[in-house]
Amino acid sequence: MNLAELLYSSAERHTSRPAVTDVASGRSLDYGQLAREARRVAAFLIAQGVEPGHRIGLMAPNSLAYLPAAFGLLATGACLTPLATHLTPAEAAQITTEVQVNGRLSWPKADRLSGGEGGAVMSGGECDGLTFQWTDRDAAGPVEFTQLNPAFVRFTSGTTASSKGVVLSHEATAARVRAADSVLRFTEEDSILWVLPLAYHFAVTIVAYVRAGAHVLMCPDTLPGPLRDSIRRLKPSVLYASPLHFERMANLGPAEPLTSVRLCLSTSAPIAPAVIERFEAVYGVPLGQAYGIIEAGLPCINLRSDGLPAMSVGHPVPGYDIAVFGDEGKRLHAGALGEIAVRGDGLFSAYYAPWRRREQVAREGWFLTGDIGWLDAAGALYLKGRKKAVIFVAGLKFFPEEVEDCINRFPGVTESRVFGRSHARLGEVPCAEIVLDSASLDVDALQAHCARALSPYKVPLEFTIVEAVAKTAGGKILRRAYP
Repeated sequence: MNLAELLYSSAERHTSRPAVTDVASGRSLDYGQLAREARRVAAFLIAQGVEPGHRIGLMAPNSLAYLPAAFGLLATGACLTPLATHLTPAEAAQITTEVQVNGRLSWPKADRLSGGEGGAVMSGGECDGLTFQWTDRDAAGPVEFTQLNPAFVRFTSGTTASSKGVVLSHEATAARVRAADSVLRFTEEDSILWVLPLAYHFAVTIVAYVRAGAHVLMCPDTLPGPLRDSIRRLKPSVLYASPLHFERMANLGPAEPLTSVRLCLSTSAPIAPAVIERFEAVYGVPLGQAYGIIEAGLPCINLRSDGLPAMSVGHPVPGYDIAVFGDEGKRLHAGALGEIAVRGDGLFSAYYAPWRRREQVAREGWFLTGDIGWLDAAGALYLKGRKKAVIFVAGLKFFPEEVEDCINRFPGVTESRVFGRSHARLGEVPCAEIVLDSASLDVDALQAHCARALSPYKVPLEFTIVEAVAKTAGGKILRRAYP
């Protein structure tokens, strides 16, 4: 199969319905136009010699052109490697080298590739000005690669280690879409206010919206005030965003309920219960969350519609199983803390470099995520933190997320990052970076607040005020390379 077939099928059913709109300009593509533009891109790339099995980078910002460019690239049978426009030349070069990218399709403002071959330019249509260049046309890649029917090579967030190229097949991506949609239930009546980077969030969500015939409202201004104004004006039925978006909107203060929104879903990183509480109090709509993993898709979703606690990421969606394992490899019972494992049809196919098939890294079909958590008696999943982010103080261990949640509840603090700093006798001591919503903070009062809620070894010894917490491009707190 090919994911472009989902677009073409929707175009047959919903030809004249709007598919994507640029909120800033008001310009739109309906499904018929989107399919025609995707076919134009595919024909353009094929004319340049792009073939199934090629790894082709796509460097473009959030825009109307991104969707036809992505679907057109996929339609050729080539494998899409997203290259975010904010990447430095060194970061883009690293991805290009590791994935042995054969060529790159770029927006008009992208720097021309040094040493790249040719430079064919599309003319006319929504993708006018997109440029294709070969980087290493003859790089063959691993022998098994083309056998997997690869659709994407996506890079992990690299929060605690270096990023890894994850190979996703067309079949696995389609399985993820079906699994998520069995819970989210998108239809052609839905309109989705889109604020996330397409380079990081295209594979499941955009494909799901297109499969359903929904309308994507692309919102370039994601500051909290304009974002709230866009919701009031456009009346979307779905708001799918990161914890940062929801937190900033909640901090705006009292507002009228979001009556048009049937689904608010946080993704890309864990969301603090305090943020959920504030958002729901301000906007009068439940805020759910999805457990997102590049290697597995959205295996758990909590819509907040069935009485699940806000801190749970929900039950496994149909097509997935979740388990928790101890350090010795034994599956743990409900309530026990351990490493979360996932299995299902939507799992990734391989890591690209070094090449490892999923079967080589999985444990009897289970993919170990590196996340620590537990399942309750009803099978709902709760996250504790990242296995590699654990802080050890004199032999005692804890997760930074627990301390961050405590700090974030203190008045005046909008966000924090907790990390362990090396200590000659204790191994590590906890320290914190904090972002404030005002110019001053009583550090002694904050430390006393933490001391009342946390065991003494978890209380940060040092609080540093920063303008922003370091994050990955996908919105997750960066937990490597601490000072």
